[in-house]
Amino acid sequence: MALATSPLSLVCKAWRAHLDSALNGPDRSKVNVVLGTPAGAASAAGDGSPHHQVNLFFYRFEPAGLFPDTLPGDTAWVRGFCLVTPFAVGEDSVGEGENDLRLLGEVLRLAHEQPVLQVPVDDTVVQLQVMLQPLGLDALNQLWSTQGDAVYRPSALFEVSLLPVIPAQPTLAGPWAGALGLGVQAPLTAEATTPSARGPAVPAMVPDLRQSDWAPALAWVQDGQCALSLGFVVGSPALAAFTPRLWLAGQPGMPVTLHWQHWSRTQGWVDHPTVTEARIASPGIWPDQAAGAPLLALPLPDTSQPGQWALHAERAWVRPADGAPLTLRSNPLLISLSAA
Repeated sequence: MALATSPLSLVCKAWRAHLDSALNGPDRSKVNVVLGTPAGAASAAGDGSPHHQVNLFFYRFEPAGLFPDTLPGDTAWVRGFCLVTPFAVGEDSVGEGENDLRLLGEVLRLAHEQPVLQVPVDDTVVQLQVMLQPLGLDALNQLWSTQGDAVYRPSALFEVSLLPVIPAQPTLAGPWAGALGLGVQAPLTAEATTPSARGPAVPAMVPDLRQSDWAPALAWVQDGQCALSLGFVVGSPALAAFTPRLWLAGQPGMPVTLHWQHWSRTQGWVDHPTVTEARIASPGIWPDQAAGAPLLALPLPDTSQPGQWALHAERAWVRPADGAPLTLRSNPLLISLSAA
């Protein structure tokens, strides 16, 4: 019985598949991109294979050095180090040595032009970065001395990060705090008073459109006032009469998608399939102008159960440096539904 795949193996295989697709163009010689040790690749090349090989040797993994508060039920992140070694064959008047350099040069070019990859892993997308790293002579000698009789080939070391370690039973993320407040009461008064909490004031939010990677901004508008979080009781008249009205800011006319997430005690945060297409109508959010703001009515997907609903806006963006497609996300908005 074959071993089950792991997120670590899926990410490493994704980079292998990316290189395999890029190196095997329609007008190029066949190149086998494999995962394994240099000794194993050298043995396969020595068996008279007519095809070139590029071997990916993931030989070291280290903690990410970030996220010191990661708990056992949270996803952990590690850095992987991969030695890339070509095992080329001679073709016509081009010898093995020159073909080794041609293959290694192509790998270096691909890592330079497209250092960021998006890899689907277990219902999520991991953003992977590939970076060329120096490899000293001592470390290089020690590494190849473990490969038996394999003859040294020109190689390059890459850091592949960050690789996910996903728990089999992940911890459910807790609800968000809608607002924090403080109630003060004099203990010696004869009349009892009811402490009240007021949410923080919403500041003006104006995306910097001078930057190409600007993110949209969102705010609720309720009773002529801006809010980042709202709360209702399930089954109450206030909830029955409530329709979320959204103030969406950014570059006017730019299309965005609005995504809901729902939190429950049993499932934690779950993406809701309801996705709304919208266009931005305002360059910014100014709370003192909420009464005349261009608003979008956006009904809650479900109001029958206690829990929380979070909303954010996304827009697609292609990073000019390397052409990597990225998703830019707005600030989140929250609606809390409590039991009666």
